Amino acid sequence: MNYIYNKMLEEGETAIFDKKDLQLFEEYVTKNYKEFYENKISYEVEKKSADKFLVTLFDNTHISLEDILREIKD
Repeated sequence: MNYIYNKMLEEGETAIFDKKDLQLFEEYVTKNYKEFYENKISYEVEKKSADKFLVTLFDNTHISLEDILREIKD
């Protein structure tokens, strides 16, 4: 991995989602696409196993992964 990618990982927030939670997360991103685009909010999804996914929300000042999780769990 290169330096910039490592720095992004260090400054991001990460959580492991199952398929259901990943679907809820993706629905949240779709619903809030304009906010993500305008504020340059980025994330990465990495498949860890058949039903586990590592989601990293890269550093931003607009929303945290914790805030998103709180909203999608309601």
